[in-house]
Amino acid sequence: MIYSLRIMNIPALHGTYAEEIITELTALYAEVEEATVAFTSEYGIACPFGCGTCCEHFVPDITASEAVFVAAYILFEMNDPELRTLPQSSSGCPLYRPDSPYHCSVYPARPLICRLYAASAYHDKYGKTLFRSCKYEETKQMPALIHFEKAVVTMQDYAYRLRSIDRDGGEVALLTDLVPELLDQLQFIASFTPIIDNPETPLAG
Repeated sequence: MIYSLRIMNIPALHGTYAEEIITELTALYAEVEEATVAFTSEYGIACPFGCGTCCEHFVPDITASEAVFVAAYILFEMNDPELRTLPQSSSGCPLYRPDSPYHCSVYPARPLICRLYAASAYHDKYGKTLFRSCKYEETKQMPALIHFEKAVVTMQDYAYRLRSIDRDGGEVALLTDLVPELLDQLQFIASFTPIIDNPETPLAG
């Protein structure tokens, strides 16, 4: 669960913009988790077990705040030197791991689009609220199309919430562009405070 993340209590981040961002996103993500679980349960929506096809074909656009959260998770939660340099991928997300739970190496810190994709409705250009199953879902385990008359969790609603707390006004860029920059920034901040369990393991990649 998000609330158990050690990045919520990292001395090197106390009093910094990163600590504020992590606190705000933790609260938002917890709310999203509760809403999407209730939504998918009520309407019988579930990705096929073990599927990670969307991650294989998609690099998410994220905000700077989300990049802070992902970078902090990589630096302070994980012990994977490879991820500290964020290896580039020719097609899908570089954080995709087919042999790991949920197929995501940063699953507890994954961006908003990854939390909402195939787990929420959206408003179409006419203002109607609907859900369409993932285009990669071929097992027919979830409804292909649902129209809603009542209020349900939507991508747009939470996207607006995310923009309201983002330090760059909600502007987005590819994860592969933003996360390396934030890894460098947080490593620089952390260099002033010993924060890792094993002092023989340097933060710098």
